[in-house]
Amino acid sequence: MPIQRQTQVDYEVLCYELGVTVEELLELVKKKDIHLSKKLSSVSLNQVIDEYNDNLARLRSTGRRSESTLNTYRNFLKRVKDYVLTHYPDLQINEFNENTILEILEKSQPRKSETLAANTLNKYMAIMRSMLGYAFESGYTDKDLKYKLPIQTDTSLPRYLNDEQVEKVLKGALQKTYGYRKRAMLIFLLGTGCRVSELTNLKLEDFNMDENIIFIRKGKGNKERYVPIFKEVKNAITQYLKISGVTEWKPGLNGYLFSQDEGHVREKKVLDRSVQYLVRGLFDDIGLGKNYTVHSFRHTFAVNCLKFGMKESYLMQILGHEDPHTTAKYTKLFPADLKEEIMKGYPFPFEKLLNELI
Repeated sequence: MPIQRQTQVDYEVLCYELGVTVEELLELVKKKDIHLSKKLSSVSLNQVIDEYNDNLARLRSTGRRSESTLNTYRNFLKRVKDYVLTHYPDLQINEFNENTILEILEKSQPRKSETLAANTLNKYMAIMRSMLGYAFESGYTDKDLKYKLPIQTDTSLPRYLNDEQVEKVLKGALQKTYGYRKRAMLIFLLGTGCRVSELTNLKLEDFNMDENIIFIRKGKGNKERYVPIFKEVKNAITQYLKISGVTEWKPGLNGYLFSQDEGHVREKKVLDRSVQYLVRGLFDDIGLGKNYTVHSFRHTFAVNCLKFGMKESYLMQILGHEDPHTTAKYTKLFPADLKEEIMKGYPFPFEKLLNELI
């Protein structure tokens, strides 16, 4: 039996204040319901995707979304749209149900992937949830379907490389075409903990030689931060720049730090996917499975920082973590006695670490 809810609204008084009769008010509500019903039944899923993409572009123009986020969302939604056009060309947004959503999630993954890792699935879920939330708020659906997509829990520990694996990967990179650039990029990832999208977007002007810091502009979550550049990383980068045509460091250089074209102009940046493809090949060469990715360099940096005594609060700032629990997961990789030593925060000999690895 439905619960009866009483309101405090006196509709006769309301109609009097609005200057309409009760019958006119009821007719207005009825027309609104008819209009909403027509709206719900006449909007295709692909139309909503197009409008949602336009909304993302507006958010990007106001600085509320990063270019990296925009590209990630658009690439995934393009695969969704292509799949829908092939299999459900007439699918209306209000006909979209949980089973269809999960089917599209499964089928809209990159071609080369065999299975989706929990983090990747969660990323796709988040995009779909955001798009479905937009559809509901825009009045295109009569219920908010985003709550049908739960976030998956991944309890696995971060995958990081040991010293021997790092050495093999760096040697392998040097054997590739433009090996000096590829090795320098991997040393940078290893020695800064930066994300691959942050590496590919770095400009020469972001590299402060005098202060030994790198400015990370608009990283994950559209946030900015500074990252220290330790001696051995700096040496590797400056050596790469000399080989690639930056023979003299001058203020005002604004090309990409890691660029496909060489010299001082450097307008053509290295693509994220190129770095990912490089790392995947190097990992395959030394027998590391699919659960190792380019992000494993970031994990390796974090683990080594903790091994050599960096406080979690400092590491959290360098990595750009907002949630302390994200950083704390790395301590689970050590036995209790080593964790106790880490928390004491003894001096951090990063140059010694890099000398050993590089």
